[in-house]
Amino acid sequence: MVEKAVLENVQDLVNLRMLLMKELGELNGDEELFRKATEEYFTANINNPNGYTAILKADGEIVSAGSIVFFIRPPSPSNLQGKEAYVMNMYTAFHHRKQGCASAVLKHLMHYCQKSGVNRIWLSASSAGKSLYHKHGFIEYESEMEYVFKKN
Repeated sequence: MVEKAVLENVQDLVNLRMLLMKELGELNGDEELFRKATEEYFTANINNPNGYTAILKADGEIVSAGSIVFFIRPPSPSNLQGKEAYVMNMYTAFHHRKQGCASAVLKHLMHYCQKSGVNRIWLSASSAGKSLYHKHGFIEYESEMEYVFKKN
């Protein structure tokens, strides 16, 4: 069963995020600094009303998780309220993949968004995750761009 993450789940969420970053090949610096920053993030934001993290447990262990962050944009013709959600941090432990865990977490997040008055959900998908999002009705666009400030 999928449920809302609570403060007691922070270490498990940190561990899953570390696994995600390793898989994506993004841990190329000080892992302990990243772990500490991730722990601080989840601790500070686990009860933030502008976000929500869902977890799925198997045998008492968190094996899948995902988060959303809410924000308000200026209205558009298709979203007059401007309320949107960004899906992030979706991850399922390797040995629990292809068992519907990520689908259950994503459906839970989508339902939570709908209950919260969100009109649009968006995300950046890894190549491995795209089929999951397509299966749940997400449409792929090629319009997103990014700028990252360089460290001094």
